[in-house]
Amino acid sequence: MSIDVRINALVVQEFRLHSADTAGDAAGIVAAFSGGIGTVPLLTSIDDDRDVATVRALHSGELLEGDPAERAALDPLVASWQPLRHYGPRITERSERPPSYYRLAVTESGINNAASDVRAAGPRDVPDAGAATPLGLLWIGLPMGTYAGLMVLVGDHDDPAAATFAPRDWPLPLSRALGVRIYESQS
Repeated sequence: MSIDVRINALVVQEFRLHSADTAGDAAGIVAAFSGGIGTVPLLTSIDDDRDVATVRALHSGELLEGDPAERAALDPLVASWQPLRHYGPRITERSERPPSYYRLAVTESGINNAASDVRAAGPRDVPDAGAATPLGLLWIGLPMGTYAGLMVLVGDHDDPAAATFAPRDWPLPLSRALGVRIYESQS
């Protein structure tokens, strides 16, 4: 029996916690409901520790809305929910072992090719994997239903403690002013 690893959509759920102190509890809930190929930990905004996001890949037969039990478990910790954002996969690459650190950038600005054919994306065969730096994860998605926006998720195998940066160390220190929301995993 083969498992279909084709990603049909990428889903980003952004929400604001009542308190940054509950991020660990929220991360535990997200981890408990995660599993399989599209597992990404809870990501925290570089601008405000109360703003967090989840990202998941949808495969054939999976629901766009996610697990209602997960949302019910998170609800007591959440001050406000943003609408789910759905993206058509343009690039979906990952290594055999899961990354140790993740970064996510989401924006509604920038115009994409109106004639773009968004379709299910599957992993490519890498002819000489030993010759390149191992890719942890790269997901790039174009929003469904509009031509403006982009989401980019990068996962790498760097030491998470060494990979975390102060918000001023990012190339876009004014991410909110530029309309880009940047999130990262916590070590």
